[in-house]
Amino acid sequence: MTNYNKNTLKIYIVEDEPLILETIKILVEEGGFQVCGTSDNAQEAIFDIDQLQPNLVLLDIILEGELDGVDLANRIRAKHNIPFIFLTSLSDEDTLKRVNETNSSGFIVKPFNENTLIANIELALYKHYLSNTNLSLEQESDSFFIKYKGEFLKINKNDILYFEAYDNYCYVHTITKKHLISHSLKSVEQKLPKSKFLRVHRSYIINFSKIDSIQEGYVYIQKHKISVSKSHKEALMTTLNLL
Repeated sequence: MTNYNKNTLKIYIVEDEPLILETIKILVEEGGFQVCGTSDNAQEAIFDIDQLQPNLVLLDIILEGELDGVDLANRIRAKHNIPFIFLTSLSDEDTLKRVNETNSSGFIVKPFNENTLIANIELALYKHYLSNTNLSLEQESDSFFIKYKGEFLKINKNDILYFEAYDNYCYVHTITKKHLISHSLKSVEQKLPKSKFLRVHRSYIINFSKIDSIQEGYVYIQKHKISVSKSHKEALMTTLNLL
């Protein structure tokens, strides 16, 4: 099992209010990330970002000097493949329009708390990581990655027993444990290889190579009893007949 440790990820902060800057720095470090540098203006930040190569930049919009945070964001986007999040007290229509045009990874309105800040950072890094590695459940590889407690865990497809819906999320049950992942069962189904996984109920997708037995309305995988709906029964039996 491979992990992607957030403690190795570097955050750069651009904020021109010293007290707010120090608060953000503390929150980021308490959240488990490194702060590789800070600045109170765009020009210095451009130079630092070139040198330090952070994994993510936190940007205040209102900065002293010719360039504000939105201008800086556009410079970052043009030169670097890194995500950035705006931290601001502004939420007017014109500001939001400029922000939206930068394709930012987030927009957090001040004041904010540690949970809000860290959750947005983790989400931005997670999406950026996935978009750049093109990791997908559809890949021909025998494994994929999920985000779990601040890390990216590698899971072998052959270790998966079944997926279980949980509100807008779902659990992936493996031979040894289960993990909650931030995808709906429907979105997971669209990415799974149909040669190996099959939906048998609105709440379940199974690895049909792991089936131990079938009874009326249920399949058994190890000690798990999984419902099979009438609408999915025919597809299940057809699949099994092909094995």
